[in-house]
Amino acid sequence: MYRKPFQIKTQSKVRSSDRRKLRSTLLDHFPALRSPEQEALLDAALGNANNADNAGSGTGQLVAIKLETHGGDTVVVYEVDGNPVVFKDIDGNIFPTAEKLKKCLQAVYYNLATSDLMLPGVIVPDGGFGHFNSGDMVAVVGRGSPYPMAVGTMLVSSDQIKEDQYAMRGKGVKIVHVLGDYLWAHGDKSGPPESAAPTTDEEPSNAPSTTDADATEPANDTPAMSDITQSLEGSSLSDNPSPDTPAPLTPAEMDELLLTAFLTSLKLKLPDDPKLFPMSATVLYSSYILPSRPVGTVLDVKGSTYKKVAKFLKAMEKKGIVKLKERNGDIVIMSVNRQHPMIQTFDPPRKVAGDVKPKPSAPGGLAGSSGTNASPASDAKPGVMSCTELYKGTSKIATLFEQIGLSKDSLFTATEIRNALNEYAQSKELVDKANPRLVKIDPYLCDAVLEKDEYNSIDVLPRDVITQRLIAKMQPFHELTLPGRDPEVRKGQLNPIHVTVDKPRNGTKVVTKITGVEAYGIDPKDLAARLKVPCASSTSVSPLPGKSNTQEVMVQGPKHKEVFTCLETAYGVPFKGSGGANATSKFVVLSMNVRTK
Repeated sequence: MYRKPFQIKTQSKVRSSDRRKLRSTLLDHFPALRSPEQEALLDAALGNANNADNAGSGTGQLVAIKLETHGGDTVVVYEVDGNPVVFKDIDGNIFPTAEKLKKCLQAVYYNLATSDLMLPGVIVPDGGFGHFNSGDMVAVVGRGSPYPMAVGTMLVSSDQIKEDQYAMRGKGVKIVHVLGDYLWAHGDKSGPPESAAPTTDEEPSNAPSTTDADATEPANDTPAMSDITQSLEGSSLSDNPSPDTPAPLTPAEMDELLLTAFLTSLKLKLPDDPKLFPMSATVLYSSYILPSRPVGTVLDVKGSTYKKVAKFLKAMEKKGIVKLKERNGDIVIMSVNRQHPMIQTFDPPRKVAGDVKPKPSAPGGLAGSSGTNASPASDAKPGVMSCTELYKGTSKIATLFEQIGLSKDSLFTATEIRNALNEYAQSKELVDKANPRLVKIDPYLCDAVLEKDEYNSIDVLPRDVITQRLIAKMQPFHELTLPGRDPEVRKGQLNPIHVTVDKPRNGTKVVTKITGVEAYGIDPKDLAARLKVPCASSTSVSPLPGKSNTQEVMVQGPKHKEVFTCLETAYGVPFKGSGGANATSKFVVLSMNVRTK
């Protein structure tokens, strides 16, 4: 719920009468708090009642904040002196924060920050689970530690688990708040106690804890709830946890890894070509920085102190490594100072992730990727130009991408998107049994691919139609591989070379015009010089009116056949067909404005 920044709508002080109502609601939700000791701790958590109607910072003032999460949910958070205490969701469910439920290992709660808890990560007590229902509130506790690190609700009941004979498959807990998310960051960001470190070599205790720390855990109000909270192995989220999985890095370590990948990309990966600039920050990060991380590491800018690529690049600009400019709210790189001492003296790692040839992966593997995507462009023939269409998710389909298991910040081919949708439809049993080509529309697909006037009229759609509609709502990118250069990811659709056979106004001779070659690393003057001999006519180069940095090559006569041949043999532009006027290419568009013999 708080995995992304939220927006504060209103903020108001809580009156004494409202504070008493909140206190009463908490006691009703958590009967275990009904003891003198527990009520004293609850009163301390809710602030000083004597100051409930007074202003002032640091005096125990209880404040109610109404906020909107990135998913559009409205939540009311109650905080004291800037630190969240409890929050109430849109359904009226009230949750204590993980902060007030004590703390757990940082390495554990980082793993939980992007996913709900899977049942394979839950340790079953020797006597089995007690009774609990789907929707009951629980606190997530890491093995070997009494300190809860997250709160959420059960997605299954104990009866369902027992009926399945403790097979422990699928999701178990819907995480609504986790230590380390943006709600935690809204407070003082206090860390876990030094004594909170679990001993991972010990077997986890399945018995309810009797420490004083559990006295302040509102989520552990029944024996069944204690069974769940003491039986959650927070460090295992996947169905098949691997002992070789690297431990999450601290923000300082992630900063160092990010800087290493950044300098490696500038020294080894990013071509020294002024025509590549301006380059968007997204392209630099996804196409150059991520593949430049050392092999075996996982790079995530959100885990660093910078949190965002733009903030990191601004820090690099202050050091004089790059020059930036803001365009329409986005940061673009204008140039790189390759003579900077940090680049000159930098010793890059011997092997980086981009050097490892990616294996064909199933759609499910996309979710765990660190931003690098296998691309058909890597199989391009030497000396031949190639292009792969890529697509990036948007905020409109972010919820569906979370369900499918794709990152909306990564780039995917149409095939990868189609395979992921097929796997999602099969896992959710949405495939029509009578006609396997059809897929039933669930709420997530409804919001992502249907228009508002179609909500009540369309229940099923063909798989290809769903894929087409989803791609139409995504941001287009393309990966262009030019002969002798590394693949380059560019935003938007491919802009082809335009070849036009035309007769100038008030002219009697036909000419052939070529524009747009600069995007493919072709020098217009070089092209004009190469066309003189095969065309047996004069050529000229002139600026294209209304477009900066774009020139037009003009050849006397209808010479489009010769132009195609030159583009293919000299610059590696691929063509299909028998050659001449019948040849076609997705890199070239031919316009015939006059008839030729």
